[in-house]
Formats: sequence, structure tokens, C-alpha cells
Amino acid sequence: MQFDPNNQVIQLCAKGMQLEAEGKIGEAHMLFLQAWEVSENNFERFTSAHYVARNQDNYLDKLKWNLEALKFAVMIEDETIKAHYPSLYLNVAKSYEDINDLNSAKKYYQQALEFSAYLPAGNYGNMIRSGINEGLKRTDASEFKIPALDELINNWCERKELKPLSLVLPAYLQFLGSNEDRNKLISALSYTSATRCLNAEDQEKTDNLVRELSAV
Repeated sequence: MQFDPNNQVIQLCAKGMQLEAEGKIGEAHMLFLQAWEVSENNFERFTSAHYVARNQDNYLDKLKWNLEALKFAVMIEDETIKAHYPSLYLNVAKSYEDINDLNSAKKYYQQALEFSAYLPAGNYGNMIRSGINEGLKRTDASEFKIPALDELINNWCERKELKPLSLVLPAYLQFLGSNEDRNKLISALSYTSATRCLNAEDQEKTDNLVRELSAV
């Protein structure tokens, strides 16, 4: 899907984002609405609806616009649009969670997970993976539970043990069950073990986790 910087909708949304960064939320919102009003195709409607959803004060309105963005995105016949699906499904899931419709939230978090393989590497992809992971946990929908690791993380948080947390949290928060995710988690735990920054009990638990995850 080719990005056109001269597209009117893209330009309006970009100006809106600039105003938003300056704290001019109301003015930004008006530009996003203007972008929606001039949208003529599925790509433009998906894009503008996504931005209109950003600053809605009402959870139901936010859900409405997130659903609009998703609706038009799935109508775009371009394989590259799938890189946006995880974020769009995540936004809809969070909106349902905000109105306490947890069954719908679970469904959309799981759909975000299904498309997570399309996420790019880097900060953006990692942020979306973390959001999906946390959403699945909050709604008790995660299929990739590791109780022993959850316990270790909780204990490190309670004791404010920053070194093991800094080493393991990135892989832990982005873990969605793929082999790549598992290997990242094994590497993080192995390195933490090698630093010998843990007490004897946690050292043993960490080494056991490495063995268990490596055996899967």
C-alpha cells in the first residue's frame, strides 16, 4: 500500500497530530473530523476514523470510531494493510474493556494476537505486542501462561530489584507465544542467570525456567 504524502486526508491528519503534540486537542480533533468528511475511499476512511477515535471523551464514541477504522481497514485489498490489524483490533478490544464488555474484549484481543506476526520489528511492534499481552492477561484470555515466571516478576517488583526486571521485562511483556518470543525470553532469563544478580532461590527458579522453556 503506497503512502501518498500529498493525499488531503493524510495531510489533515498530519496537521492534526502536530496540533495534538502542541496540546491543542480540540483543534486537532476538528481536523480529524474534517479528514473523515472528505474521505472518499476505504483507505482514507480507515485512516481518518482511526484519528477521530483518538480523543473521544466518551468510551462508547471511542468504540464506535475504532470499529469504523477496523471496518474500512479490512475492506482494503492490499496485503500490507495487515500490519495495521493488530493495532486496530487492540484498540477495539481496549474500548470494549473500557465499557466492561469483557467477552467482546477477549475476542478482539485474541484477534489482535492472531495478526501479531504481521507486526514490524522495532519499537512500534514491541509496543503493540506489549499491549496485546497485557490485554490478554487483564481479561484472562492468554493461552501462554507461565505461572513460575509471573511469580518471579511479581517478587522482583515487590522487592524493587531493578536489574533482573530491566533484563527480563521487555521479553516478558512482549511474549505472545511464538518461537521467536520464546527464544527471546530464554535469552533474557539465561543472561539474567549468568549475571548472578539473584538470590539463591531466585537463581534456581530462573535456571529451572530456562530448562523448561528450552524443552518445549
